[in-house]
Amino acid sequence: MNKLSLTAVVASAALVLAVPAHSTEKEFTTKVEIDAWFPDAKVGSKDDAVRKNDVDASQAFSIAFEHPFAYVPNVKVRYTPVRSDRFEYDQIDYTGYYKLLDTNGLQFDVGLTLTQFANGEFNKGGSITGGRADQSFSETAMNMYADASLHIPDTHFHIFGQYDFGSGSGTRTMDGQAGVKYIFPVDAVDLEIKVGYRVMDHEFGYFDDFDSNQANVMVDGWFGGLSFDF
Repeated sequence: MNKLSLTAVVASAALVLAVPAHSTEKEFTTKVEIDAWFPDAKVGSKDDAVRKNDVDASQAFSIAFEHPFAYVPNVKVRYTPVRSDRFEYDQIDYTGYYKLLDTNGLQFDVGLTLTQFANGEFNKGGSITGGRADQSFSETAMNMYADASLHIPDTHFHIFGQYDFGSGSGTRTMDGQAGVKYIFPVDAVDLEIKVGYRVMDHEFGYFDDFDSNQANVMVDGWFGGLSFDF
């Protein structure tokens, strides 16, 4: 059993043992999020990586479904396309998670994310635009998932953070974000406006002719978005 499989098994067991009983009063909810992201990128080994402003402005779309059934995970799907001169991929995150804490002041979720890298292209030395990439890839990775939100008392502001991390078979993936959101309490729907910073830091171990240190991709930048919870 490799490191990634062992991590997934241990994490799954820990989640099942840690999950508290869900309240039977909780209703079904759906949350839709739309973000505009304005990142830069670093490509290559950590020793010689150079920051470049060559990443197209991106969007992230996600939808989550929550329910009142104990021990059945809630589900979220997030899609983020990333486009650059030297690399591109569509990142699709499939997350199953539990709400370990859900109070008026604090919310904390944990779970597992299956991350799919689709339509991937990577060029170690130059641009893939108008030419042929060194490598194409379509792979998946298993990550630990955590999401937290802290209410600032006597305001409608919340501090939030979300983190996915996994490592195995020569590949390491990390996707994290943090920021502030403002929630408008409206009848039948909660509207959120948020601003934050997002970082993707991936070392792809999928390629035959160079190692994951050479295929290190960091994409980071500010984002703003809206979400609807109904």
